[in-house]
Parts: sequence; structure tokens; C-alpha cells
Amino acid sequence: MMTSKLQRFLWTAAVALPLSVLLVGCGQKSSSSNKQDLNLVEAGDPTTLDVNDIRNSNEDEILSNAEEGLFRTIHKDGKDKLQLAGAKSYTLSKDKLIYTFKLRSSKWSDGKPVVAQQYVDSVIRELNPKNGFANAMSAFDIKNAKQYNSKQVPASSVGVKAPNKSTFVITLGHPTPNFVQSFSDAVFYPVRLDLIKKHGNKEWKTDWKDQVTNGPFKITQWKTNDKLVLTKNPKYWNAKNVKLKKVTYISTSKDSTISSLLQSGQLDADVASGTQALDFKKVAKSGKLNINKMPGTAANLIVFNQKTGGPQGLLKNAKIRKALSLAIDRKAYNKIVASGQEKPAQGFVPASANFGSVNYRKYAGNILAGPEKEYKSSAKLKRLFQAGLKEEGKSTDLSKVKLIYLTETNDSSDSDIISFIKQQYKDKLGITVNASAQPDDASFIAQRNKGKYDFLTNGWIGANDPQAYLELWYSKGGFQQFFGGYHDAKYDKLYDSLSGVSSVKQRLKIYKELETLLVTKDYGVAPTTVPVTTIFTSKSLHNFQTPLFGAGVNYVYAYKK
Repeated sequence: MMTSKLQRFLWTAAVALPLSVLLVGCGQKSSSSNKQDLNLVEAGDPTTLDVNDIRNSNEDEILSNAEEGLFRTIHKDGKDKLQLAGAKSYTLSKDKLIYTFKLRSSKWSDGKPVVAQQYVDSVIRELNPKNGFANAMSAFDIKNAKQYNSKQVPASSVGVKAPNKSTFVITLGHPTPNFVQSFSDAVFYPVRLDLIKKHGNKEWKTDWKDQVTNGPFKITQWKTNDKLVLTKNPKYWNAKNVKLKKVTYISTSKDSTISSLLQSGQLDADVASGTQALDFKKVAKSGKLNINKMPGTAANLIVFNQKTGGPQGLLKNAKIRKALSLAIDRKAYNKIVASGQEKPAQGFVPASANFGSVNYRKYAGNILAGPEKEYKSSAKLKRLFQAGLKEEGKSTDLSKVKLIYLTETNDSSDSDIISFIKQQYKDKLGITVNASAQPDDASFIAQRNKGKYDFLTNGWIGANDPQAYLELWYSKGGFQQFFGGYHDAKYDKLYDSLSGVSSVKQRLKIYKELETLLVTKDYGVAPTTVPVTTIFTSKSLHNFQTPLFGAGVNYVYAYKK
């Protein structure tokens, strides 16, 4: 979460098409004991319970509902809005550089008070270069934050301070549009250094028994590959208005299981996309569920291994990446892989992103349209790929080219994707693709980190600002390492030029230049589709919110009736 970053998280492991968050109701008869229990389903376990180290959407959802920062994102009248949470008020100086937050009186689940210094500690810990947190760049708009992260100045120079227990002050290095939205990110929630130092960073990430929360729920049970349980936190400052007593996350990625729960009327809510959404719509015709749609805020993409170039080093070549990107028929991808339930990508930034009152996608247009038209011919694509092979000193015999697609055996969506991609690349490029299917998340991550792949599929959930997507590829940030290691000095320099630019017109111009460089010049990534989100909710469930951006759901004040 960087400069104007709002919210952006990796979709769980290799999941590319379905949302990683699937919400399933408890399916028990209403009674005084279980009426306010809610069961949710996650495709996989969180990799961390450390707010400063959040990377995936499931971690964001769990921790955003269990803990609390200065603000909480709510969804009302079709729009996202920020609601004061840990802060009861704030002011901004006339020069738009100094934010002063007044904290409400609140406590941690162990009864200790939440104080302003814990917000300061969170920012400094996020930025500490020794920690290597992927979201450090999210704080770079704060005075001297970038300099501290690059070891140029001490932590004391960073523009965050706590003049007293209930006042938290942030000084920016330059006026920053949407900074408040950016700072609502869960990675800036307050932290307890006393407990972190006691247990150590590594243990703090996963040992739920050592965790404390300052939000409406607390973790009371976690068994990996089984379930994670949250129960109501009686110490929460607004506990009287929290109706749910228990939230259980069940770990499963099987659509058949979820569909069965839907069909038997046991589902309280589900957020889905693509073929999954289409299948669930058939079940929802029972009349027991409400169905709503939301614009997609995620970007599905093919990630190229540019860090090592893959086993043969081919993916370091821009012409080869270009051929691989343009060989994908995005309309056919949507029709065949997602059953026509998504939208073909027009760039990396989805149509839901805006800057000020301007919709970015309408401003930038379909930047892929021209290149797709130019390279519609299979013969032309093959010549392009061969030109790349020649540059790399390789044989231009396309029948000898074998690329590795990294995936997981437990992800049904990837089997559909790989079948489609294999056929596309065989028909249009004459090359062979072999799947390297890993049995679990840990194995997938290990292979990815070792660079033992040519490409993989993933997704990115951003926020209502194009920068939340474009900052992902800034090489001085912490996230592009997970997306193939794209690195272009021109991109970095252009991204740096955003610093201090508040003009809507100027920022939009830079955003388009960044996206064009990434997607249709460097071909650093191949966007495929943008999901359209379908929300299924039980008619007995109320105030269950699904914000467009940030954490996928907000059930803090949800209740069943």
C-alpha cells in the first residue's frame, strides 16, 4: 500500500478467477443460542495474522473485521464510504500536510488501552527495512518515510508522532489526494510492540493464542486446513451494537461443497464471480437468497517470470512476452473460462477505478485494442515469438519451445484456464505448455520464489484509485517480487514523478503513461479479464456489506433476523 495506494491485495496463492472469499451460512435452525452465528468459507488459510504483513485478500478480510484502525469502509447506496472507527475526529492543516487524529477511548481484547503511540509504532514497523514488509511503500507519502525505508534517515525523522495518548499526528512530505482512504488500510492498524517483542515477529504471524485485537471480534480457535473461529470481543468500544456472537471460517476451495450448502438452504451469503457465480445463480432460484451485482474491482492476469526468465530464460525477452500476451483472445477467455460472466480486460486497471470525478478506464480507453488488432494473425504472432527467440540466441523452431505454467492441483479454476491457454498457445504460436501443479499453497509459493516457472495466473484487488494498481509494479516497492519481478527504470522514474502532483489532469496523464508502458510496451503483464461480482445473501441476513474496495466484506454490524 503505497503513496496514494488505497487497498490492494494478492488473491490467495494461485487463485485467478473466483474470489478467494466465499461466505457460507451456518445452516442451523434459528435459536437463541445460534441465531447470531455466521459461518464463512475461505479458499485457504491466512498466511499471517500480522496486520503489518498482510498480503492476501483473506487475511485482509479476517483482520479488517477482527481489528480496527482509524476508519472502517462501509458500503451504502452503491458507494464506498469511510466511517470513523478508532478515531472520533480529525483535522487537516491549511497546507494539507498535517493530519491530526483524535482517538476515541477503546481497549484491546486483553483490557489494555489503545493509545496513539501504537499507531506510530505500526507505521514505523511497517517501514522498518529490516522487516521487509511488502506494503512499506504504502506509507511513502509520509514525511521521510521513503528515506527511512531506504536507510537514509533514522526512524525518528518519519512524520508520525503521538503528543499524548489520544492524539496521533501525521505529517506528509507533500499534499496527497486520497491519503485518508489510503491510511484506512489494515496494514496501518495499531500494534502491540510489547507482545510482538515478547513472542518475536515469526511467532506473532501465526500463533493465534498470542494475538490480541482491538476490534469487534477476537480469534479464539484456529486449526489449519479446517477452520478459524472469531468470537465477539466484549472489550470493543461499541460491543453493544455488534450482534454476531461467533464467526467461523471454514477452509475449503471446493465449489461442490459450497453449492451443496446453497442448495440445502444453509448459505447466509456468498461473493462469487465467473462460472462459479453462474452455477450458484441456478441454485439461488429457490427464492431463499437475494442476488445483487457489483462492478468488478479485481484484475485477472497472466504473470510472466521476468526475475529469472523461467527455466530457459525466455521470459526476460519483451517480444516473447508480447506474443504470449497478444496470443490470448480475451473475449474467448471470458466466454470459455468464465462462461461469459466477466469482462475482457482493456488494460490492467479495471473500469471501477476513478480519480476524483473521472473514471480512469473511460479516460484511458482500451489500450490493448490496437496491439490486439495488429497481431490478430497467427503467422504474425509466430514471427514475433521467433524474433524474440533469435534475440536470445535460441532455436526458432517453435515446436521445440516448452513453457511451464505454475498452478495448484486443488484449484479447479486453474484447470479450466490451463486447458484454454494450452490450446491458445498451441494454435497461435505453435508452442507447448506443461502444467507444474503443486499440491498446496506452500509448495506453490516455494516453486514461485525459486523461479521454477515461465508464467502463472493470479489476480489483484485494488482500490478506487488507479495508483492502487499501478504502484504494484514499482520496483522499489515490496509487491512486484510476487508478480514476476517486473523492473523498468523508466517506469520507476515515471512513478516517482507522481510525488507531489495533485492535479487530476496531470495524474491521469501519468497513470495512462504508466499503464501503457507496463501493458503494451514492456508487456510486463498480460491482463485477461475483470470479474463482475455477484453477491448472494440470505433473506435472514441484514447489514452484511460488500465494499467495492478494501476488505471483501464487512460484517461488523451484520445480524440475522
